[in-house]
Amino acid sequence: MITAGIENTLAMGISPGLNIIYGNINEPLQAINDAVEFLLKYDDHSQLRTLRPVTPYPGSELFDIAVSKGLLRDTEDFYENKHLNSDLLAVNFTQHGDEDIYQALYLANMKLIEAYIENIKVKIQKICEDLYFKKDKQFRGFRHT
Repeated sequence: MITAGIENTLAMGISPGLNIIYGNINEPLQAINDAVEFLLKYDDHSQLRTLRPVTPYPGSELFDIAVSKGLLRDTEDFYENKHLNSDLLAVNFTQHGDEDIYQALYLANMKLIEAYIENIKVKIQKICEDLYFKKDKQFRGFRHT
């Protein structure tokens, strides 16, 4: 159902806000690679897409699970000690070490970043070709958006 919704959104010329998080309870590391494949498949090149770790915000069920498992003490522990940056693990719910997760997220995000940069490069090259070889009189500066 989600895939159909994304495909229909793209077909209407609307950019879907694809945000994918990793690190839910016992989520396998392979899910990171699966997420990259999904994002690249449905990439409309409207913006850079990246993967982020799941964050158990206070008030959420995941926060309560983290507290019950002893991964967090309370809301103060979350905000003062664990949630230092939205792109870093606040709590690790998986069976994998933090460094393994960071390595996988790094490789995944580099793949997404490289695809985004390549798309921008192709767009700018097309603008340059049109300018100089088709004498594009509408040209008003190099923009990639």
